[in-house]
Amino acid sequence: MDYKLEYITRMLTKISHKRLESYVIHRIWNGLDNADVNFVFQQYVVRKEGKYALADLYLPQINLVVEIDEPAHFQNKEADAIREREISRLVQVVRIKCYSEVNGVPEPCSLEELNRRVDEVIDLIKSRISELGPDFKAWKGVDSVGDIRRRGYISVEENVSLYTIDDIAAIFSTRPKHRGFLRASGVGVPGKRDEIVWWPNTSHRLWENSISEDGLTITECPKNPAERENHMRKHLGSREKRITFLRYRDWLGITSYRFVGVFQINPSESEKENKCVWERISDTYDIKL
Repeated sequence: MDYKLEYITRMLTKISHKRLESYVIHRIWNGLDNADVNFVFQQYVVRKEGKYALADLYLPQINLVVEIDEPAHFQNKEADAIREREISRLVQVVRIKCYSEVNGVPEPCSLEELNRRVDEVIDLIKSRISELGPDFKAWKGVDSVGDIRRRGYISVEENVSLYTIDDIAAIFSTRPKHRGFLRASGVGVPGKRDEIVWWPNTSHRLWENSISEDGLTITECPKNPAERENHMRKHLGSREKRITFLRYRDWLGITSYRFVGVFQINPSESEKENKCVWERISDTYDIKL
């Protein structure tokens, strides 16, 4: 499966019921005609006092949010302005108004005027990409095993992700193990006694796995309370370094495994939480073939 094709087609289908927003997004995508640009819908953005916003369109490579204002936004101009000021602390925000004000009443603007407004944003995006030059990092979608092995390392910064557990294991020239009908959640790295490739699932039926918002710690414990302390005690003295790929299901329903770093047990935090608390010790791993 071509990840980019799957992602874009699902994304555009997801907003098809929003007529004006769908039209604007389609025009931006077609106007850019650049499959290296990553489109993210409904991006979570932290606001003040524990609030958050969902940005209509976020372009992470140029740190730009595009808000698409349909006529209904006319009644919320003040709230939108406050929201934009708070979001602008983190990203640049541009707005595309899909309406015009006529005698204080919002009316959908003409097709020609809407196209002009959208095209201005397309030009801005192209300009930002051009300004970055070689520093612009193309959207890769999902990495191939061959690309990663040739590169010789994996890093959090490059947002490395793969489709399957078999692909993860193949990077290290190994294969996943099975426990009966179930697949184990990790496998040792050949020739590396204390290194484990780990693929925790935050939606596991039997395990509670979670990663902190900053990505620096992962907690792991059985859902059965009677098993938690034994599991935690088993790993307190562990020297394991866990090369970790977190199972991730995005808002479009596409599942992949994203590299989140190399982790090691934090004994004091584990005892305090009565769970295994794994702490990130590196955001990069060198693959020695």
